[in-house]
Parts: sequence; C-alpha cells; structure tokens
Amino acid sequence: MPPFEKKFVLRHVFKKVSEMKEGENNFSPFEQHFGVPWGVCTLRKEGKLGFYLYTQVEKEDKWYVELKWKKKLLSISGKTVTKSYTKALGTSEGAEKDWGTPGFVTWDELIQNHVVDDSFSVEVHVKILKMTGIKLRNFDESAKKYSDIVLIVEGTKFYVLKQYLASQSTYFDSLLLGNSKETKKSKKSEITLSDVKCGDFQHFLELIYGESSIDESTIDGIIHLSDMYDAKLAIQKCEEFLTENSEKPLKEKLKLASKYNLKQLKDDCLSKISSSSDIRSVLLYDSSEMDPTVVLELLQKSISSNN
Repeated sequence: MPPFEKKFVLRHVFKKVSEMKEGENNFSPFEQHFGVPWGVCTLRKEGKLGFYLYTQVEKEDKWYVELKWKKKLLSISGKTVTKSYTKALGTSEGAEKDWGTPGFVTWDELIQNHVVDDSFSVEVHVKILKMTGIKLRNFDESAKKYSDIVLIVEGTKFYVLKQYLASQSTYFDSLLLGNSKETKKSKKSEITLSDVKCGDFQHFLELIYGESSIDESTIDGIIHLSDMYDAKLAIQKCEEFLTENSEKPLKEKLKLASKYNLKQLKDDCLSKISSSSDIRSVLLYDSSEMDPTVVLELLQKSISSNN
C-alpha cells in the first residue's frame, strides 16, 4: 500500500446467533488504525439486522474523520450483501461517533443466506479521506525515553531523536550534528523552532517517522516544511501523493510543482492538459507565479489545439 493511502479492513465473526437478543448490541473487539480505535457492531431489532461502524476516541478536543467505507455481509453461497457510504465521524459539527444501517438485511435473510454453524461473518473496508484532531504518533513526554532532544513549536514540546531526524533532513543534520554556531545551540536539551505551525510540524514528524499523515487537509503544511527542512524523502512522498492520489485542481498542482520544483508532478499535470478549456482553467491564477517552462508548454499546446 502506498504510504499516503489510509486504508484498512475490519473482519469479525459473530457467533451464537440463536442467542442474540432483541435490541442488544453485539460488538467486535477494537482495532487501532491511524490513531483511532475502530470496531463493528451488529444489532437484532424489529426483524432486521443493524450493521454499524463505530469508534472509541477518548479526547476532549474536537476530532473529525471523513471516510469512505464498504460493509460486507459474507456468505458461502455467494450471496454476499455489500453497501457503500461516505460519512464523517467525530465530535466536530456534522460528524457522528458511529454510523451504519439499522436494517441492513432482514433477520430471516440473515439466517437463510449468511448463518453457518450459528455464526455469520462481516467485513468493513475503510478508506480515510481526511483527518483532523487525531495524532498518528505521539511526540509528547511518552516518547521521552526514546529521545535525546526536545523541539518546541508554538509552546508544544516534541521529543525526538537527533540522529534519526538528521538522517531525514539536511537542515536538522546541520542544526543538530554539524559544526556551525547554530549547532552549538543544539547542545541544549531544548530548541525552539520559529515560523512553524504546531499542527504542521506534528504531521511532518509523523510522515518522516513512517506514518501515513498525508491527505488533502495536511499536504500543504507538510510539503512546506519538507521543503524548508530539505527532507528529500518526505518531499518525494508528498509529490507521489499529489501525482497519484490528490484531487486538487491541475492549476493548484502546477502551482505547487513550480513552488517546490516537483518535476514529476509538473510533467504529470502537463500530460493531462489537452484542450483549450484545460489551458484556460490552469491559467486562472497569476501566470507570473508559474514556471516559465510551463507557460511555454501551455502556449505550444494552445497553438496546437487551435490548428
């Protein structure tokens, strides 16, 4: 799975179907995926099977997860029932902590087509589109044991390991392990970083520590810090996301390609521009911000399309 895709599958077998009571929830164990505990719940009620996806996030701050999910009620007879949804879960406005279908199938259909040995199996395929307020990895005091430097951003302390951070970023290599005057400051146990947003730095650290922190809501902040800190692998992952997975308009992608010198992204965007309307949509923002080579290629495409 590419590092920027937030996907997982929940599987569970519900047993002792004959003993399931009317109105009583039946829960699967929780599984941790992308910083969130997830589970499946089924419910027998009014002659139907309810089928729900649920979470258990114990935090007071607002959090939000937008996702696409597909529910499957399996069957050895080939009569698998599948339904798909797009939904927001969380504590933010417009989101819910759990969501599903009260009448996924009738109870009689469940018994007839899906129950084997007094049990039935379900799957939930989840793709997370956007996350806010959820940490994929903690860099607070719980990570102190595995760190040797504290970076402070907007008053928040991040406990990290010098050698690892330096291996991912030439900026931190110079700051933490080099011989400059700035390096001498790093001999201190704490260093304050300026002109950085706390949330963006959290996502940046998550990415270089191997988490899938890139999505449409985090990419701008992550790529900005990846470029500022010259973190080449992080930049590569950002470019892969923008090229392969992002739904940003072509003009926005070209703007980022120009700003951060992303050749693969630039070439991919230009390959998708073929008509006059495509060219006009890309030129809706100030062309002075564009790479001159892009402007030239768009001009050549425009001439070709008019011939």
